[in-house]
Amino acid sequence: MRTERSLIYVPVLHSSGDMGSLAGVIPQPADYGAQVGRYWDAVDADFRAMRRRWQEVRVYQDGLPDTRADIVARIIADVDSPNYRLLRWFAGQGAMVVGTEDPILLQEEYELLKASVTDEAARQAYAARATGLLENRDRYIATRIGDTLPSAGTGVLFVGLQHEVTRILPADIKVTSLRSCQELLPSIVRKLGITRAKPGGQG
Repeated sequence: MRTERSLIYVPVLHSSGDMGSLAGVIPQPADYGAQVGRYWDAVDADFRAMRRRWQEVRVYQDGLPDTRADIVARIIADVDSPNYRLLRWFAGQGAMVVGTEDPILLQEEYELLKASVTDEAARQAYAARATGLLENRDRYIATRIGDTLPSAGTGVLFVGLQHEVTRILPADIKVTSLRSCQELLPSIVRKLGITRAKPGGQG
């Protein structure tokens, strides 16, 4: 009997809807919105073309707190972005969207980032904490996936470009990626001048 688990890794290009109140103060390239929309259209098409029993799939999302199911459902319903519209599609297909991140770490990062936008001292404090905070978030996400993805199960992970979750997943989880992520994303990242963590463990 097959027991190996699989995870479809989808790097996230955050839209203004994902950024909430920070959207208007974080600088972006002029055509950022158009490129983000182009990327998510391709990701959406890739998933919709799959023939799969989505009822058996777990979906994980960076920025989505590991908290009560009703709060997770409300966040998914409220965020207006291509990423979250896809989460709503998954939920509509019967997939389980799992609260993924430590809410305490999420709140810490939000407060640091918000303060750093206008304050130099806060910007330095965020820079000093950013790497360790990202590592702690990644460890929590990897543990959360390991604990909730069943034997022989399939998951989908939406996670930002700077994260390195795939490097620290349990050894029995095989990571794959979408055609759009392999073929389209690199050119968009170069066009927008975005730096990203080196992908690891992808098949």
